[in-house]
Formats: sequence, structure tokens, C-alpha cells
Amino acid sequence: MAKNKINSIATKRVREISLTFFVVLVFGLSKSSQAQLYYSPSPIEQFNSIAVTDTTDISSVQNHSAKAALWKSAIIPGWGQVYNKQAWKVGIIYGGAAAVTYFAIDNYRNAQKFKTEYINRSNGNTTDLLPEYSRYPDQNIYNLYQAYEKNFQLSIIAGVAVYALNLIDAYVYGHLFYFEINEDLSMLVTPSVTPTFNSFASGLTMKINF
Repeated sequence: MAKNKINSIATKRVREISLTFFVVLVFGLSKSSQAQLYYSPSPIEQFNSIAVTDTTDISSVQNHSAKAALWKSAIIPGWGQVYNKQAWKVGIIYGGAAAVTYFAIDNYRNAQKFKTEYINRSNGNTTDLLPEYSRYPDQNIYNLYQAYEKNFQLSIIAGVAVYALNLIDAYVYGHLFYFEINEDLSMLVTPSVTPTFNSFASGLTMKINF
């Protein structure tokens, strides 16, 4: 009987120890999982993370240079716009350049034509005169030459302006490459009435959100 009682007490103690060990193990695992789920980085780690992010942003900004966009457009017009991710402007640039080139060539040819006609008339060379302008006085021929020559010079100036605008656009938008524009850009126009001394003044109020 005593032996059975001792065995019963030992078995009971083993069960109590096993249950206690199981509870401690489960509690420890739950705390470990909570520590992993709710882990919060230290202030030093947070600062290092922010510093790395800021350094990355600065390096990315430095990688895109407005001067590089300027020189690219100086070498090949439109290249700087492609570098600035604005390739759609290339068509505008070359469309303007094509129009200026056409007018420059046309004005130059007409200016040379009337210049030659006026020189032939001044030298008495009647064999090389243009028959379609035979009724035009000499002064009119000279005026036509002057007009086309002036238009040719204006075409050259317009070509230089197109080239300069291409450079300015590439340089300015090279600086604004990382400039963020709010997508919530809107304009609200509403009628307004303002009381005056003895009447009312009506008008419009415009509000711009950007």
C-alpha cells in the first residue's frame, strides 16, 4: 500500500511539473511572437533609416543635371527634352524649325530672284529678264527684293529664337525635373456681389487650388 501511495504521489508530481513546463513554454512562445510582431526600431535605427532615404534622394537628384540637359539640346535640339522625360516636345521643336527653314529658303530664293532682275535691268541686260515681271517698274522690283531680303533676315532671327527656346526649355525643366506638382489642380469661378455705398457691384471670383 505504501509503495502504491508513493507511486501515485510521484506520478502526480510529474504531471504537475509537466503542466508547469508546458504553460511556461507556451507563455514564452507567445511573448516571443508578440515581440516580433510589435517590434519597434530604436531612435538610432530610425535616424539611420531616414538618413539613408535622404541620401538616396539627394543622389538621385544629383544624377539629373540641368546643365547636362542644356548641353544635350545645344548639340542636338530636342535631346535635352528627351533627357528630361518630355519627348513630346521634340515634335514641337522640329515642327517650328521646319517652318522657319521653309520660309527662310523661300524668302532667300525670291530675294535673289528680284535682286538679279534689278541688276540686269540696271546693266541693260534684256536677254535674262523675267517676262512675268516685264510690266513692273524698276523701283517695284527693287522694293520686292528689299521685302524678301527683310523677311529672310526675320526668318533667320526666328530660327535662332527657336534654338534658344529649345535651350531655355531644356535647362529650366532640367531644374524642375523632381519638382512635384499637386494632382489636385483645380480652378473655381463663382459670381460675387459686393455692396457699395448706394448699390451693388457684381463680378466674378476665381479660386485656384494647387
